[in-house]
Amino acid sequence: MPVDRERRSTLNTFVVRLWCEPEEGRDRWRGQVQRLQSGECVEFSSEAALLSFIRRWVQMPDGRDFE
Repeated sequence: MPVDRERRSTLNTFVVRLWCEPEEGRDRWRGQVQRLQSGECVEFSSEAALLSFIRRWVQMPDGRDFE
């Protein structure tokens, strides 16, 4: 189903998994997010990447992105 049609849904459920990977000098957090309605899943290493994925599916009724 195309994203545009699915954006009309009022229900979007996301599962976010986070884990810490040890690196020299400091630990690094990584994650994976999955939208349950479509099954689409992506890995991310920044807050911006996580929010970018969620914004594809979640919009306010007036067309604005959530804040």
